[in-house]
This record gives sequence, structure tokens and C-alpha cells, in this order.
Amino acid sequence: MFIKILEILGLKEQMPFNMSTMNREINKNEINEKLNKINSIEEFYAGTGILVTGATGFVGKALLEKLMRVCSRVAAIFILIRPKKNQTIEERFKKLIEDPIYDSVRKRDPSIFGKICPIKSDVSLPDLGLSGEDRATLRENVNIVFHVAATVRFNEPLDVAVNMNTKGTARIIKLCKELKHVISIIHVSTAYSNTNLSEIDEKVYTTSLEPSAVIDMCEKQDRKSIKQLEERILKVHPNTYTFTKNLAEQIVASNSNGLPVAIVRPSIIGASLEEPCPGWVDNIYGLTSIFLQIGKGTAKAIVGKKDAKLDVVPVDFVVDIIICAAWHITLQHDNKVKVYNCTSNAYPFRFNYHKALIYFYITAIEIQETIYKTKILTSCTKKYNPQKNQLLHLH
Repeated sequence: MFIKILEILGLKEQMPFNMSTMNREINKNEINEKLNKINSIEEFYAGTGILVTGATGFVGKALLEKLMRVCSRVAAIFILIRPKKNQTIEERFKKLIEDPIYDSVRKRDPSIFGKICPIKSDVSLPDLGLSGEDRATLRENVNIVFHVAATVRFNEPLDVAVNMNTKGTARIIKLCKELKHVISIIHVSTAYSNTNLSEIDEKVYTTSLEPSAVIDMCEKQDRKSIKQLEERILKVHPNTYTFTKNLAEQIVASNSNGLPVAIVRPSIIGASLEEPCPGWVDNIYGLTSIFLQIGKGTAKAIVGKKDAKLDVVPVDFVVDIIICAAWHITLQHDNKVKVYNCTSNAYPFRFNYHKALIYFYITAIEIQETIYKTKILTSCTKKYNPQKNQLLHLH
């Protein structure tokens, strides 16, 4: 499989790494000795084998780009890729690395792409859908794991979200327990995994429903019963995404005894501030979608409370936290799951300021096919007037 990928990239003659040289035991004393000599993050990653899930997503792409650009001495980066109905993993991988986000890396050191090993896998399948050969390869050669893959759809049916976000995480932890030389595991969650609480400390919170019970019900109950369970959950949690990410955190906390594990909780992830370039984003979801709809006028009116906080974090900040967390938990390993909240709460971004920025940029930048000038209404109160909003849309 790996040789076939190299042929696609024209890199067959450049073998990225020698499996036999990686296949050696890294004991605790060796790790401590290495850490004592490390003066930089780049040194920490040098010579390691890295596993990334969700590499084709927004955060995954940014993470992969920074690892290749800043930590080029890694031994190998294994990325799990799910084949799609009309795309093989070879085709998806080719499309991934041809993304303009990697242009600067490609220009500086094209050989780094030879260290990326795509592996056919599906987090939603038993045993991650891995072949025996690929699982053995990971078992012998992975030192650091970044679990980024998730379904982020807010309206995902409960059983689908549980299978991907919760059971998927359990499958990753099971694989991590098999890894012979693992030194660091990072699970990417969300700052909204505990939206039923007013303040969130850097710890894992439990829910009234245990993860195992929810998984069992989603596996064994009929569609009507699962829907009733979902309706019960949505009385406390805003959507199935945040709920299943909470369950995933509990899975990590309760099933990672002895493993060097950390959870990174980003809030709303926005376009990059600086890296790989200012303003980079690869999707039109969330805030990006709102910006676009306002700019083009497809959303005629948006109502919001002017002092409401928009907890947005640039994707490059999130990637930096993820990469540094892997180093930190290896250095500070104490058999406890560490949690890193990654938010902008210390420097709140208010909706009214957001409104001013939008108006400034849609005036400064000419957007093609603009059909209407959107009205953004702000209020000092928590009250919402749906009739007023309807009139604005009919205007």
C-alpha cells in the first residue's frame, strides 16, 4: 500500500524511513535521558513515529502542515484515511497533499512528503477497520498519537454520533494500549463538552448517563427508543455533538490507566492568525458561513446580543497547543489525564465588535454576486423578538 502511494507522488525512489530502524523498544530511562537533552519542541519530535486521525479535516490539515514544516526530522507520520464511495484512499491522499496549504513545505523540502504514510481505516468501524498488517505496523512504529477525527455535525443522529465520537475514541484508546513504544497521546475534544456547566475547569466531568450505558442502548435499542433517549439528552445538552464528545472524554479518562494522555479542548475554531498564512480556512461552516452569508446578502437579518462573547480561537493557536501538549505530558507524566482548555475567554471577542468588523470588511472587499445588504441587529437584553426578525426577512 505504501509503495503504491509513493508511485502516485513520484517519490518511490525516496524511501521515507526504514521500519527496521524504528522497530526497537524505547524504555523509560531512554525517554528520560532524551527529554533531559531536549531544548526545543522540534528536538522532542525528532525520530518519532506519529499517528494522526482526522488528517483530512480542518484541524488535521493544519496539524499535518505544521508537523511537516517545523518537525521535519520525524521518522514517519501515519494518517488514517477513510475511503469514500467514489474515492479510494490513494485519491483522497493525493487530493490532501495537493492542497495549497502545503505549498511552502513542498517548495522548501518536497522529500518530507515521503514520510507520510496513509493507512486505510475507518474510526466508525470495529478495530478501526485496520488490516492485520497495518495494525502491526502501527503497533511497532508509533510513539505519538493525535486523535482529531470526529463528526462535528450538531444534528447528527445520536447513534451515529456515539459510534463515531464515543466508540471511535474507545477504539483509538484500545489501539494505543497495543502500541509498544507510545510516549504521548492527545485526544482533541471541545470546550463545549460540558455546556450544562457555567464554569469549566481543566478536568473531566461525568454525566448522569454513563458512556457504556449510552453505547449499549444505541447498539441494542430500536430507532424509536434511541430517538426518545436523544430527546431526553437534548433537554440538558444543546446537541448530540457536545454530548458525545463529553462521553468520549470519560472514555479517555477511565480507560487510559498508565498511558500518557491529555485532552485538548478548543472552543470555536476560526481561520488562522499567522500560520500557515493569515486568514487560512478550508471550509464554510460556523462563523465562516455567517461571514459569507452576510457578505453576499443571502442572510437578510441576523439578531444577536451585542455584549455576547464569541469564544473564537485561531486554528494555528489550537495546533500549537496540541503539539506542545504532547511534549508536556511526556515531560510531566504522572498517570493522570491532563486537560488543556484552549479558548479566548481571557480576551473576549464581543458580538458588537464582530458586527463592526463584518461591516468594515464587506465594504472594503468587493464580494461577487452580492444580492442584499444584510442587517445585523444587536440588543442589550436577552429578549428575542421573532416577529421583528420575520419582518426583516420579508423586507
